[in-house]
Amino acid sequence: MTAFTCLLTGNEPLTIECGKQLREAGHDIRAVATRRAEVAQWARSEGLTVLEGSAALAASTETVDWLFSVANLEMIPSTILARATKGAINFHDGPLPRYAGLNSPVWAILGGETTHGISWHLMEESADAGDILVSQSVTIAEDETAFTLNARCFAAGVESFAQVLEEIAAGLPNRQAQDMDNRSFFGLGKRPEGAGRIDPAATRDEISRLVRGLDHGGYDNPVALPWIMTGKGPIIANQAEPAEGSGTPGDVLAVDGSSITVAVSDGAIRLSRLSDALGADLDPEGMAKAGDRLADAHIDGERVTASALAETLWRARFRDYRPADWPTRGGEGGSYSASLDTGAAEP
Repeated sequence: MTAFTCLLTGNEPLTIECGKQLREAGHDIRAVATRRAEVAQWARSEGLTVLEGSAALAASTETVDWLFSVANLEMIPSTILARATKGAINFHDGPLPRYAGLNSPVWAILGGETTHGISWHLMEESADAGDILVSQSVTIAEDETAFTLNARCFAAGVESFAQVLEEIAAGLPNRQAQDMDNRSFFGLGKRPEGAGRIDPAATRDEISRLVRGLDHGGYDNPVALPWIMTGKGPIIANQAEPAEGSGTPGDVLAVDGSSITVAVSDGAIRLSRLSDALGADLDPEGMAKAGDRLADAHIDGERVTASALAETLWRARFRDYRPADWPTRGGEGGSYSASLDTGAAEP
C-alpha cells in the first residue's frame, strides 16, 4: 500500500483506534485536531502535532492527501476540505442515506428498527451527502439502548476501517452515490415528541423504546431524558418494563420506594431508576400515590428546538462554570463586606 499524508480529526476513542491503524499501515498523520484530552494525549504520545479543536484546524495551512473525520460532530468547512487534495472521509454512526445527521442510534431505536449500521463516506459541503465507500450493518437487540448501540457502531467502525484503507489503495472502486430520494436527516435541533415526555397514550413497546433510546449510560445525553409529570413536579424515568394492571392511560396504579406503575394504552408500565432533573435519586412515594393521574405538561415545540440549538453553546459555558466567591461576613441578616480598589463598603 502506498503511504499517504493525512489529517485526523475527532473526539472519541474511535479516533484513536483509527489513528493507530493509519500509523501501523505506515501513513503520515501530519496533525490530529481534537478537543478531547484523551485523544490529544494519545497523539502527543505518538509524537504527532495536536491542534486543539476546529478553530486550530481552520488556522492551520497544512495540505495533505486525505482528511479523516472520525467521531467528529462539527461541520468542516469547504476551505478545510479543499486542503485534502485527494479527498476527505467521514465516519457516520448510521446507515446512509436513511439516517443522516446526528444521534442516529437514538432515532433508529425510537423508530423501531431491527437493524442499523455505519457508513464511511466521502465528505462534501452538505452534511452526510457524499459517496459511500464502506458500510457495515449492526443488529439492534430487543433490549438495545443508545449507549450499547453506540458502542457497537464504534466497534463496527474499528472493524471496517481497514476496508476504507483498502478502498483508498485500490482507487475507490466501490464508491456508491447515495439515493437522495430515500434520505432522512436528523438535525441538531431534533428532539423526540414532547421533549422526551413519556406519553401514557402510547403503547408499552413505544415507551420502552423511548426510554432505551434515550439511555446513554454514564455519558453525556445529547438528546433528551425520558420523563413524566406528577402533581409535585417532573420525574426522570431511566428504566421502563411491562407491568400487570390496566386503567385509563395516565392513571397511577402503584407506587413504591423505587418505582411508579402507570396505566398506558395497552396495559401498564413500571417506571424505575427514578431521578430528579439534576440526576439525584428520587423517592417516588413523596411525588405520587396510587389513584393519582399524571399531570399534563404543555410543551412548546418551537422553544424546545431553540433550546436544543443553543445547547452546545451552554454546555461549553457550564463546563467551566465557577460560582462567584463573594467576600462575606457571617452573621444574622446576611451582611457582607466588599473591598474595592477605591475603598471599602461594609453595610
